[in-house]
Amino acid sequence: MISLLQAFNAHSALFFVLAGISVVILGISKSGFGAGLGALAPPLMASQSSLAEALAILLPLLIAMDLIGLRRFWSNADRRILKIILWPAGIGMLFGFLFFSLITPQMLSLSIGIFTLLFLIQSVVMSRIELKEAKPYPLLGRLMGCLSGFTSFVAHIGGPPVTIYMLREKLSPMVYTSTLGIFFTAMNFGKLAPYAYLDLLNFNQLATSILLLPLVPVGVYLGFYLAKKISVKWYYIIVQCCLLVVSIKLIADGLFT
Repeated sequence: MISLLQAFNAHSALFFVLAGISVVILGISKSGFGAGLGALAPPLMASQSSLAEALAILLPLLIAMDLIGLRRFWSNADRRILKIILWPAGIGMLFGFLFFSLITPQMLSLSIGIFTLLFLIQSVVMSRIELKEAKPYPLLGRLMGCLSGFTSFVAHIGGPPVTIYMLREKLSPMVYTSTLGIFFTAMNFGKLAPYAYLDLLNFNQLATSILLLPLVPVGVYLGFYLAKKISVKWYYIIVQCCLLVVSIKLIADGLFT
């Protein structure tokens, strides 16, 4: 109880407002509706704290979101895609661990923003000229999986790279959401030991995570509800629009902060 009070007093009211918005955004993104939009959450929270503190506070909340949807994710995920993207993500996380102290938030935001914008443009153009039947892109999947593992480790921004690949697979919203859910569940649990080794986790940050925990189901179930109400066509249009917003925001953060 004392730790919770200390955590509450250690942050401003503005921090908790922005942190709450960040958690709801992550929950909606985690459920698959607005996938990629979760990339806005870490920099939003970090505007009132350090990036390292934001990452540490968000990690237990991300794991809580994973656990809420795990049963649903497990029964609907595409195992073929997971085999393509999971092991490269582990390699990417290893690189993230090795280079964590060398990557500045500005450098990471700018590179991910430009990268996501270029691939989003390419994805939209190719969708106009490709055949309707989806084709597998295992090499792209491995590359995006590795990049996603790296960016997820250093900034919890793993959504945009792997979402670019998933858009090409043209999955149903349920399979799309579930596959990403299993993917990020594995990655988030994989971050625990390295984050502890890097001294990113402590009791005060965990107490702050507990204060924000009630917002986790709000975001997740709101995302589930919205995803059910949207047609497949509009679902993917929204995903692409969210990626566009995220890429512009990340580029602006990299250039002007």
